[in-house]
Amino acid sequence: MTQMAQVNNQRSDQARNSPVIGPDYGSRWLADFHQAAAAAFDRIGYPDADDEQWRFINLSPIRKTTFHPAVEPGHVPPQELAKLSLADRGFYELVFVDGMFSPAHSHTGDLADKIELCRFKDAAGKDAQRISPYLGQELSALSNGFAALNSAGFADGLFLNVPAGVAVGRPIHILWLTTRHSRPVVVFPRLSVNACDHAQATVLQTFASLDSDQPVLTNAAVEVVSGRESQLELITVEREASHAFHVTNQAVRVHTGARLQTLTFNSGALLVRNNLHVQLAEPFAQATINGLTISSGHQHVDNHTTLDHARENCPSHELYKSLLAGNAGGVFRGKILVRPDAQKTDSKQTSKTMLLSDDAVMNSQPQLEIYANDVKCTHGSTTGPIDDEQLFYLRSRGVSAVKARSLLTYAFAGDVLNRVLNPVTREFLSELTSDCLHRMHIDAVGS
Repeated sequence: MTQMAQVNNQRSDQARNSPVIGPDYGSRWLADFHQAAAAAFDRIGYPDADDEQWRFINLSPIRKTTFHPAVEPGHVPPQELAKLSLADRGFYELVFVDGMFSPAHSHTGDLADKIELCRFKDAAGKDAQRISPYLGQELSALSNGFAALNSAGFADGLFLNVPAGVAVGRPIHILWLTTRHSRPVVVFPRLSVNACDHAQATVLQTFASLDSDQPVLTNAAVEVVSGRESQLELITVEREASHAFHVTNQAVRVHTGARLQTLTFNSGALLVRNNLHVQLAEPFAQATINGLTISSGHQHVDNHTTLDHARENCPSHELYKSLLAGNAGGVFRGKILVRPDAQKTDSKQTSKTMLLSDDAVMNSQPQLEIYANDVKCTHGSTTGPIDDEQLFYLRSRGVSAVKARSLLTYAFAGDVLNRVLNPVTREFLSELTSDCLHRMHIDAVGS
């Protein structure tokens, strides 16, 4: 193919997925926000194969599909919602169906008495002054084409403000559910969280879609501010259907003395890209960012992280683990950036992958970029199969092949799960991990 033909194809793909302009609900500032983001996408377009940050992921299935915004929320079968709901476990629960908030499916209890809950759909009303100062401040539409598309196209979303000194005792579950449609659909989940000084909260997002013959693109954006001496735990669970595509751009700013804990859990979609940027913006901020990927078949999961140490005395710890079976592919590209003012930085980054088949592939690229001279930074990466000696030990004591592999893979994932701070959330994630690994091993034996 000639260079001119490639350029023409890229333009055709971009035109096919030209920006969807979300409703402004009569709000001038929101209309301007959407239009500026659409203009940004027109300038930068989708990432291409020449972009070093995206060269290990094949975006052609997204480029070649004409996605349509969901006009209105679809039907949610009660049995399907029951599989995803965490309300019975004691979570506050806010449910979005095809990108729009659904009060009928939500269980908010007394949450509104503890924190501020503002919908972006109310941007023209009383909540405009609360939402507008935060929207787009941490995540620029110029970050990449997907960030621009989300900023141009979201129709609804949520702003959570945890007031100073408030500790939200129960975890908050935000479920983004995409229903079945007769044509390819794109949704634009949007979340903004502001934890004020000395606040404490656990926020868990689940991205899910119902099984369908039609592809779905979930293009999400998350912006977070963690105030001084706050404690914030952010969990992202991706459990989309097998024909789904998923992209999340997440940006977090952490202030003095704050403690940030994150986990990105991937288990479902055919093609996944997660971008996480954490800035330790003031002295003595700290962050622990974790990831767990369980994939098989022809799934591809691409995790890109940046730990940006902007000021001094900020410790950080990063652990990402992947379990890949079948023909699954994985990418981990983690960057620790230490700026000139970030003396006394103490940062550790680790990526570990267990390959459960000969055809699974992992690309791991840990990176250090250091501009200060009084720092302690380490990074490491390992990739390999299940340990044969451990497997033999279990088999020699009467443990079946499926059970032995399940025990070893769960133990591998356990390091990540044990870092989850909230015990109710940790229990749920442990059960979800067990279910994912059980299905993976049963499928492997059956094939």
